[in-house]
Amino acid sequence: MFLSFVVPVYNAAQYLPECLDSLLAQDISDYEIICVNDGSRDASPEILGQYAAKHGNIRVIDKENGGVVSARNAGLSAAQGDFIWFVDADDFLLPNILGFLKDKAAETACDRLTVGGYQFTDRLTDEEIALSRQRKLPINSQWYDSVVWRSLLRREFLLENGLNFRYPELTHGEDGLYMYEVGLCAPKSVEIKLALYCYREHSGSAETTVSLENYHKKIRSYIRISEILLGYYRDGRQDPTTADKLMVFLWFTLYVTASLPRKDAAAVLRQLR
Repeated sequence: MFLSFVVPVYNAAQYLPECLDSLLAQDISDYEIICVNDGSRDASPEILGQYAAKHGNIRVIDKENGGVVSARNAGLSAAQGDFIWFVDADDFLLPNILGFLKDKAAETACDRLTVGGYQFTDRLTDEEIALSRQRKLPINSQWYDSVVWRSLLRREFLLENGLNFRYPELTHGEDGLYMYEVGLCAPKSVEIKLALYCYREHSGSAETTVSLENYHKKIRSYIRISEILLGYYRDGRQDPTTADKLMVFLWFTLYVTASLPRKDAAAVLRQLR
């Protein structure tokens, strides 16, 4: 089997049919779609059940809510394809692209096949648009090298190097750390300079939700990732990639902190000392 899509699903009923329809609208048949229902409380479980009943290549894993890290790991453990492609339940793919990607993977014998994507905004408020750092950047910029949806990853390579998502406490930025750790294992990488993935920003997503609680989750995650990267740096990974990644997550921390009330911002800055 060429590919396993791994789709974490949490309260994604509004966008889930469009996502699944796009994964089904492909030009080969040797792939599977593993949907991990992470304790959804909306109509997502019913939608997943309906699609699984109609399509034999869709498998549904139901689990208690544990966050995107545990959901991706559950899907990764169940996957059987030669390659893994992590897809978010509110995004979608262009149709009839898997045949091309399968041929390219076979031709190059790569461990990592990287694609580009489209980015679009769906019903964001003005405040949320202003707070979204990603929409100001081109989709193929270095900022997007860290997002997990850009890469098809050879499953054997991941297993040989023990590459799963190791930090369940992370709610934001987890894919940036994961792709950094993938890079440490020196995968043979091939870039496809075509926009094949459609990345959606919308009200209520993890990146755009405007609330003090979400700010705190972001900051806690970014500080934790900075600590992990600093550990790599102190252990001898004193290379430009590690230094750049550390600076990016420190900048993310300060960027979000600047949006907090003064009292909360001061507490964050004390933690960074």
